[in-house]
Amino acid sequence: MGTVPANPFKIIQLAFKETVPKAHAELQKWHQEALKIDDVEIREQAAWTVNDKTFHCEGGSIFALLAGENKDNHIQFLVAYQTICDYLDTLCDKNDAHDPNDFRSIHQALLDCLTPDKPHGDYYQYRDHFEDNGYLRKLVDACREATASFPGFADMQTHMQEVSQFYIDFQVYKHVEEEKREPLLKDFYERNKHFAPTMRWYEFACGTASTLALYCMAAYAAAPVQTAQGQQIKEAYFPWVQGVHILLDYFIDQEEDRQENEMNFVAYYGDSKEMFERFKYIDEKATEKLQMLPDKKFHLLLKTGLYALYLSDKKVMSHPRLKAEAKQLIKLGGFPASLFYYNRWIFKRKIS
Repeated sequence: MGTVPANPFKIIQLAFKETVPKAHAELQKWHQEALKIDDVEIREQAAWTVNDKTFHCEGGSIFALLAGENKDNHIQFLVAYQTICDYLDTLCDKNDAHDPNDFRSIHQALLDCLTPDKPHGDYYQYRDHFEDNGYLRKLVDACREATASFPGFADMQTHMQEVSQFYIDFQVYKHVEEEKREPLLKDFYERNKHFAPTMRWYEFACGTASTLALYCMAAYAAAPVQTAQGQQIKEAYFPWVQGVHILLDYFIDQEEDRQENEMNFVAYYGDSKEMFERFKYIDEKATEKLQMLPDKKFHLLLKTGLYALYLSDKKVMSHPRLKAEAKQLIKLGGFPASLFYYNRWIFKRKIS
């Protein structure tokens, strides 16, 4: 396995030259595949999702720097898996039935990605006349093909399935009827409180809604030489680092969610002071956990990069209050976050 970069300049350089271009190539492939779907509405939703959610794969592709010579296969897995996540999120958002059985059925695809010897599920069994020309199955198969090349997949598999299941549970509870969401998410936390007893229920929800732990495990599994254990990675990323990740996501969506009357977990904080205090606490816990990992400098830099990636979003830049609060939040990332911030131009390109 090659040397894992431990300074922000090197990470930016390698992302620009290696991982982001490969992610773009994979996204382009799936965009073209989406355009082959016969049903106009499904085709538009699938193609729009690939184009609109590009930065998820761009940022995530940096994990491939942990995979050594197997980075291309890791990026194949990551882009296909993330495309499934974004596609299914769109299908849930556009569905008026709010059927939890349907949501679990379509999200079975994510677990199938991690269970290569299992037949495909009947993902659309609760959707009448829904036909995507095999698009979702092709994405699952791309993930399976990639994991077949991961020397450490067998050792990581159970832990990857566990964090995937948490993500699925969150997606189901988030998309049911509005009045059921909060009670279900509170119960979700109570059943899993032992993972993070000092988190609040909506912070824990954020900690389950990220795919970072899974992509990190996939990268170490893909590496020719195994240097990290699944349990070790899971405990570092879940739920603290993932909590930072998704809280930032909800931070930038506050105004949009307010206008559309959507649930936003950052809005549960009483005021900016409380929000800053909780962000700081969760960030400190995340830092503490990451210190236990091999390649800890790399992981700490990725965490700070999250601040730059999200807080540079146009939703923040165009909103005076969010822009002012972002200037305070980015301080949690220190100098590396500022460096990533000023090099954000390598991300967020459209796929067409």
